Amino acid sequence: MSTPEGETWVALMHRPGPAAPSTGTLFDDPRFAEHFAFLNRMREAGYLVLAGPLVDRDGEGMTILRLPGAGRLAEATRLAAEDDVSVATGFLEVTVRPWQVMMRAEPAG
Repeated sequence: MSTPEGETWVALMHRPGPAAPSTGTLFDDPRFAEHFAFLNRMREAGYLVLAGPLVDRDGEGMTILRLPGAGRLAEATRLAAEDDVSVATGFLEVTVRPWQVMMRAEPAG
C-alpha cells in the first residue's frame, strides 16, 4: 500500500548533546523528562508514530513523526529543535531526516 499524498514524514535521530551527563545514562537524568514531554506533545498532536532508544548505541534514539500536509519539513525541524527543550538546551542533539514512505503493511484482519 502506498503512502497517501499530503503527509510529511520525518525521522528524528537523537544523540547525547554537549550538556548530556558524562556519567550514568540519559534516562536516569531528570532532564530526560523534557524529552519525554516533547514526545507526549507530539502524540497529543497526532504526529507521533514511533519513538524509542537504539539499543546498539548508548543514549541514541529515533522518533518517527507524520505531519498532515505536504511540505511541512521546516515545521517538523522547528518542533524537533525548539519545542523539545532537551534539544534546545543541549541535553540532546537531533538530526531531522525527511523520509519518503513508499510502502506500508496492510492492516491485519
